[in-house]
Amino acid sequence: MNLFTQFQQLNPTQEKAFATITGERGAGKMVAQTPSGAVIVLNGTMEVGKNCFYDRRTSTILSEAPNVNFREFGV
Repeated sequence: MNLFTQFQQLNPTQEKAFATITGERGAGKMVAQTPSGAVIVLNGTMEVGKNCFYDRRTSTILSEAPNVNFREFGV
């Protein structure tokens, strides 16, 4: 393993974000809404109405999120 690869592993490439699944488009695409109200299309599958974490860079669903009130504050 070279030095550059080791350096890349120190910095995660995922930007995790939160959304609620609102619909399905087929072919592994889901429609979701972020807490700010933006409508996005995500890759992956999940039940409609569920909350999920997704990668902002790749728009891929990572996992199911807990069903709690969620607030996002910019820094």
